[in-house]
Amino acid sequence: MRFAALLSCAITLAACENAPVRWKTANELASAPPAGAALVIGRAGQAMFVPSPIVPITLPPQACAHSLVMTRLYGREWYAAWWQIRADSSAMLVVARSLDDGRSWGDPAVADARDRAVVGCARPAPSIASDSATGYVHLAYSLDPAEGAGVWFTHSMEHGDIWHAPVGILYGGDFARTSIAASGDTVVVAYEYPLASDARIGLAVSFTDGHIFDFNVPVSGADEATSHPRVALSGRTIAVAWQLRAPDSGDREPAAITMLRVGEIQ
Repeated sequence: MRFAALLSCAITLAACENAPVRWKTANELASAPPAGAALVIGRAGQAMFVPSPIVPITLPPQACAHSLVMTRLYGREWYAAWWQIRADSSAMLVVARSLDDGRSWGDPAVADARDRAVVGCARPAPSIASDSATGYVHLAYSLDPAEGAGVWFTHSMEHGDIWHAPVGILYGGDFARTSIAASGDTVVVAYEYPLASDARIGLAVSFTDGHIFDFNVPVSGADEATSHPRVALSGRTIAVAWQLRAPDSGDREPAAITMLRVGEIQ
């Protein structure tokens, strides 16, 4: 019953005393963030966009170049993830590790091989995050396995040598973009609803490194055409940004507005 009450509060986006996230009002940003920029939370608690860090990597044949994502765990240790296409046009989610700032990479490990969607590279990139406090690496992604298409999560607690059993976040038959962040034992995943009839941005939160997601709530309004979520986490402070399609302005293509919402996980 308590979970149902929390979910009801979140769905209405109301100020509820027991809501899982206490949100501030969503604000429109004055300018769109640069392509590929990462959302972060500064030391003073302000949300901002910064260039996404990258190091060199040469992808193998049949890799989807657009799907490449990277994270630095600490020091010179980096992880890179991407979709690797099979002969039948389904895909494997693979992850490689570098211990020298990208000068050399180990053999890619398969993080999730369950995909059965024969669409080649016509799928959104995964999202990746790491946390130096735990040493864990986390992935969120959209996949169509036999268990059901939707948004999924997996992680490695062994520096990429082992990837744990995937956890389903939200089921739906349409591909969805994701964004992931971690701070200590807390993992957050922002995602597009994987349903063509529902264009909201959702948020899943785990307090157990992603072994279980404790709640899963919408962030944007029910009548908004949203996409491209980005999430940041620092302690209990969370920020979610997304694109909102502006109203049609006649003959011109409507511009995308960037919205930002900051809150505190309760």
